[in-house]
Amino acid sequence: MARDYDFRPDPESSGNFEKLLLSQRQRFGLLRWTLFGVLCVLALLVQDVMVFRVDVFGAGTDLVPCIIIMITALQGAESGSIFSLVASIIYYFSGSAQGPYVVPLITVIAICAVIFRQACLRKGFFSILLSTAMGMVCYELLLFGIGLFLRHTVQQWAWPALLTALLSLVVVPVGYPIARAIGKIGGETWKE
Repeated sequence: MARDYDFRPDPESSGNFEKLLLSQRQRFGLLRWTLFGVLCVLALLVQDVMVFRVDVFGAGTDLVPCIIIMITALQGAESGSIFSLVASIIYYFSGSAQGPYVVPLITVIAICAVIFRQACLRKGFFSILLSTAMGMVCYELLLFGIGLFLRHTVQQWAWPALLTALLSLVVVPVGYPIARAIGKIGGETWKE
């Protein structure tokens, strides 16, 4: 016969994730930013393993900065700027970046691209494509200018730098629907 004061074991919890005491909105935000990070790592993997050998008139692709600028343009200036800073730091420490100057370069260009998009363009695919294209052209030209200043390159490589920016935009039609779907997790961040 069981009495009310007898020992009863504690109920089992569903896992370690519940002990974090996160609200539903915080969990969705954490999932969204984790998936954005996975998308950047996937672009880094594709860049370093598959398309690094592709050479069109001396130009290759630079997919990771393109993805970072695109995600920043999608997420808006407030949260996108933090993402671009963290993602560019991870990109630098991955060993694929050209140098430490890539971190402020990607961050500032991504923020300028998103401010241009929010101020002058309507929300949609073509505004993302245009702001990412402008950001990639600025990124590649500034990267070329820094390389020229540091005497790592010569002036003849200016056109391949521009071509690299344009070839990198191939990732936008593929990455836009994925990033848009990830961005909808937990609600929209840019409300008009």
